[in-house]
Amino acid sequence: MANAFSTASSDNSVAYINGRVYTINDQVPWAEAFIVGPDGTFCAVGTTGEIETKARQQHLTTYDLRGQFVMPGIHDAHVHLLISAIAITSQARLPIQLTNTNVAEELKKGSCLCKYTHVNQDWFVANGYSVDDFHRSSLDAAFPDTPVMIRGGAGHSAFLNTTALKRAGYSIDSEPDGQGTCYKRDSSGHLTGEMAEMSMSKLLTSLPKPSPAHIKRVLKEAQFILHRAGVTSVQEASSNTLLLQALQNLDAEGVLKLETHTHITYAPDWIGEEPSAVLHALIDQAEAYKSKHVDTRFVKIILDGVPLEPYYTHAGLTSDGKCDSSKLFITNVHEAVQKYDARGMTMKIHCTGHGATRLTLDAFEAARKANPNGPRHEIAHCSGVHDDDYSRFKELNVTAEMSPAFFFVHPVTEASNGLMDWNFPKMLAASAHITIGSDWGAGEAPDLLPCLGAIAEKVGNGDRVLGGQKICRMLTLSGAEAMGREKELGSIEVGKKANFIAVDKDLSQGEFDDAHVLTTWFEGEIVYEKP
Repeated sequence: MANAFSTASSDNSVAYINGRVYTINDQVPWAEAFIVGPDGTFCAVGTTGEIETKARQQHLTTYDLRGQFVMPGIHDAHVHLLISAIAITSQARLPIQLTNTNVAEELKKGSCLCKYTHVNQDWFVANGYSVDDFHRSSLDAAFPDTPVMIRGGAGHSAFLNTTALKRAGYSIDSEPDGQGTCYKRDSSGHLTGEMAEMSMSKLLTSLPKPSPAHIKRVLKEAQFILHRAGVTSVQEASSNTLLLQALQNLDAEGVLKLETHTHITYAPDWIGEEPSAVLHALIDQAEAYKSKHVDTRFVKIILDGVPLEPYYTHAGLTSDGKCDSSKLFITNVHEAVQKYDARGMTMKIHCTGHGATRLTLDAFEAARKANPNGPRHEIAHCSGVHDDDYSRFKELNVTAEMSPAFFFVHPVTEASNGLMDWNFPKMLAASAHITIGSDWGAGEAPDLLPCLGAIAEKVGNGDRVLGGQKICRMLTLSGAEAMGREKELGSIEVGKKANFIAVDKDLSQGEFDDAHVLTTWFEGEIVYEKP
């Protein structure tokens, strides 16, 4: 009788040798080799000689890293998995800048780039950035009966034709303003079809949803793109019911190869694309969606907008140092923080204005007084932090999640007159806990490495304060710590999950420019190899 086939015994381990391994372990920061056990964890780390000896003794398969720089897999602290997956596969892609006269023509061109169509039933959805002098009439002639929506403004605005406005339930003649809304109107006071922030609630909560099968299909594509960027762990920043169901199914099928931390949307409803009551109930049921690679202990709030023209929907400070509440999307952030902090759920709160950041820190401070041993929370983006508030991040055990990395050094940032300032030197001087995110939403790739070369060289008070090693830690172990999973993830140490990457440059030396991920491993399995 034949022996039972098993891959769980120790001789199914793999020994990796001859690497330049940056472990992110402060006790032993460098190694040359390691062994990955059949359970997908590191079971030995050391020199090539030490690991080769063990490999011979245990008759292990050996993998030669050939001197490549190896480090833990990247933790992307801010992605929008479902939004990105749908955008890159199933929605028309447009040039960043459009005009009212060419938008219909570009839409027709962009539709040819869609891999999948009709995923939102008969709606035509596209992604751009802005449309100068937009009026819905520019789309009505070309699309008289088809509802058309163009996502813009880094996801914070939309451009609709007349059919879409009516289908979503807007009153073109008399739609009222509300808390955090931003409608563009013509000289007669009628809606032009351009809107931002809370104005999009009716639109995005009524937009027909893709089928569950399609969501699973495109999430697999998004996962591959993340692996190509060296990402093995993410914080999903706008989780809803459809996404959690799909992730749970993919994990049950054994095809989810990504540590996924789902921040379930509390508010606003438009980013969750579901009514508030549904989203709040989903947070209450979060534990039911937890699985091997899906951690659901997280909540998301977008508190204000963006400091981008023509909207400038960020919440700044009033003359007396208080938050400008007219720009807030919700006014009960203190109540929400207290509620979920008491449950031990980490909150990620989007803040881009000085006022929104201060108000959020005030809410976290109140929660710490009521619950001193509560979870570590975080502020997303951190591009608008007043000088008086940097020190509060460490004092309150709050993570400074810096994103989108694409904007760290960018013409738009430079032209913002200080409204967009990802100030790593000030954060480090305040000893803040820092993570980095791509804020991947509709772009082609969430590649973090090309964005970090200039950051590694940033200076403060004449001295270099950042470098490759600090950034590598922000990209790995700091993310695991922010999630409360530093005992499982984030460094190459015995007992931790074997999620790691090989790169063609030495990132520890700040060589981020033109760096490329060569191979990505997830729990010891190769999930991406550069052709």
